[in-house]
Amino acid sequence: MILLLSLACTETPQETASVDTADTAEVVDTTPVWTQYRIESSSTLTGIYASGAGVFVGGSGGFAWEGGSEGWTFMDIDVDGADITSLWGQGKNEDAILAASTSLGTVAQYTGTGGWTTGTLGDTSELKAVGGSGASSLFAVGWGRAWSYDGSTWTYEELPDQSVRLNDVYADGTEAFAVGEGGECVRRKNGSWTGSNTGVTAALNSVDGSSANDVWAVGEHGTVVHWDGSAWSVEEVPTTETLWAVFAPQEGLVVAVGSNGLALRQVGGVWERLYTGVDNALYAVHGVSGSNLWASGNRGMVLQFKEE
Repeated sequence: MILLLSLACTETPQETASVDTADTAEVVDTTPVWTQYRIESSSTLTGIYASGAGVFVGGSGGFAWEGGSEGWTFMDIDVDGADITSLWGQGKNEDAILAASTSLGTVAQYTGTGGWTTGTLGDTSELKAVGGSGASSLFAVGWGRAWSYDGSTWTYEELPDQSVRLNDVYADGTEAFAVGEGGECVRRKNGSWTGSNTGVTAALNSVDGSSANDVWAVGEHGTVVHWDGSAWSVEEVPTTETLWAVFAPQEGLVVAVGSNGLALRQVGGVWERLYTGVDNALYAVHGVSGSNLWASGNRGMVLQFKEE
């Protein structure tokens, strides 16, 4: 009797477990949905702008290219070999306007008809990013420093804390947001910068938005925070990888890229992974729309996601 009871107790859990495992198994489709258009270069591409008529990328060594799916054309920028740390753009073809920040504290600006010109901001400290709402409304930030541009002159602007280490800047024409190490954020409104508590301590590497009431910042350990016009909130995302760049062109659409070829997209509040098929760190992302995206990263990697 004891032996029979022992066998019964042993068999039943095993059979149940086998059924449960089969019923709950989830198959994840990891087929890459991005196409590679890699540049034959070892440059780390930290800036990208998709104009709709082509793509501009820039990176380490001061190298930059224009092109896309049909190939790449090298662009000569006189930045003394300084690394391009970010790239902002507007318009396309002969109306294209670009601005690139560098590791030597310079800003290189481009017009489709006039080529590249390089100007100094009076400080040789590394600039981490440049961004803005137009050619006459740009901002550049570095660690403990910020400048504004009115179309003709760069002006130094005082930050509330000169020790703040800023990595990126976004502006919509009325307000500007700059984020950085330790979850730091400063907000510019009515011509002055003030601190803005994000509620996180992880480094924030990138910031973008569709308006001053819809701003997104991403960073290490899969950190994502959102500003709704009055406060920051932490967003739950399906990764703990470091996120290096974010693109948020309209409300309800957010794209983020990061380490090990990671790419995420949020549409209507739901996050999904857009598998890239590469392990390159991706440091920049931009697009024409949420279904036509471009990303760039180390070892000359450039990717396009195009959804029919």
